[in-house]
This record gives sequence, C-alpha cells and structure tokens, in this order.
Amino acid sequence: MMALSFAAAPAGAQGPADLPTAFAAAFAGVEACAALRDVAPGAETATSDRMDCARRLPPCATLDIATNVVALDRGVAPDTNAPVRRQPPVAGDPPEGVTLKDAFRRPVPWVYEEIARRVGPDNFVKALGAMRYGDAEQIANRPHPTGLQPQPQLTLSPVEQVEFLARLKRGELPTTAESQARTAELLAAERIGDANFVVKTGACPDVAWAVGWVDRGPRSMIFAIIETGGQGASAEDTVARAKRLMANLGLMPPLEPR
Repeated sequence: MMALSFAAAPAGAQGPADLPTAFAAAFAGVEACAALRDVAPGAETATSDRMDCARRLPPCATLDIATNVVALDRGVAPDTNAPVRRQPPVAGDPPEGVTLKDAFRRPVPWVYEEIARRVGPDNFVKALGAMRYGDAEQIANRPHPTGLQPQPQLTLSPVEQVEFLARLKRGELPTTAESQARTAELLAAERIGDANFVVKTGACPDVAWAVGWVDRGPRSMIFAIIETGGQGASAEDTVARAKRLMANLGLMPPLEPR
C-alpha cells in the first residue's frame, strides 16, 4: 500500500504539514473529521481520527454525485445539459424541466427523487451497491420492509467517501467511462494559485460535508470532511475550514488573509 505523505509546508503556509496538527488548527472548536488519500491506486487513506472517520452518516447532497453517475449510465438523461421533468408534474415545476447540471449545483432534490423513481428504488440501491457506496450493498441484500417498518437510510463514512471519489476520478466504477467523466466535471472548481480546489457540499440536520479533491501539478488529493457539531455544522463553514486544512498541508497555496 502506498503511504500518504504531505510536502513540507511552504514558506508563509498556515501551519505544519502533518495531518493531526494541521487538522487541529483548521477545525478548532468544532466536531469534525477528515479523510484524505492520493488518487493513485493503492494509496493509503489518512484520517484525523480513525474511529470518527469510520462512522457512517447520511451523505446528504453529496449523494448527488453517485446519483448522477447512475442517471447517465442508465440513460435517464443523455447528458448533464438534458432536462429532467417530474412525472407527474407538481405546481411550480419549470415546464422546461431542470438539467442535471443545474440540479447538482443548486441543488434541486426532486430531480434526484425522479431519477431514483425512473431507475426503480431497488435497482437504484443495487447500482449504488455495485459502486461500493457506503452500506448500499447491505441495504440491497436485506429483506424488504413490511407494514410500518421504515425504509433503511443510506449512510457512508468519510473513508468510504474518499475511496468512492478516487474510483470515480480514475474511471474505475462499474459504469460507462462517460458517466463518470461527465459527473466529475459537475463538481465546482475554484482556482487558488496553481491549484484547483474541487468540491461538492451536502448538509443534513447535525451533519455538513465537503468532499472533492485538490489538483496541483501532477498530484490529485481526494478529501472527505464532515462536521457533526449540531447547529454549528454548515456546509459553508466546512468548505472554509477544508481550504485552510489543504493550505496547512501544503496541498495548495496559503490562503489570502481576510
């Protein structure tokens, strides 16, 4: 297994280039964990805390990444610019529909519900399970709930998030190469010096995610960061702290002071 290493922090960086110290500086005062790995096959995943980063939690809107792969692979939409219309329509739905690209970046939750409906709930969960997405495979193999039994909620850990994203970025999911490449292009990219900071956020009650990667030169570092600090957890705060962490680790240039 390839060990994860960080370059020495450049002059003017906001902290040393070891994960525990850099994480403590970036996420002081909040409950959070971070998992990082190089995109290269066989790379080791580093965590701020092994137990915390192995805990499965709802993916919130980061599930949109996997859902887009399924939608494109199964032909629900031919490309990310094709509109999706809810069936049956609901008052207020735009008559022209909403594209996968717009739904991903706003987001528009009903578009993803419509994708799952068209694929079929069972087939959708099986597709996620085939991609080794969190506990989807276990859910797909469980007996169907009966009567008043609730449907099980999909969950995954930060470690599973980075493993999934690494396979997506390498084009190794069991779907078409086109479905993976077009989905990867949907994530918001921000140029910071000579690095690209690419991120997708998601927030649920008491949970806020920032997942993606930093590309700098020939290296691509995958990350999944989650805050679980109750009312203080927000996607905006997680992204801001994630940028600070990446700069502290020397994975991108130091941030300009605000």
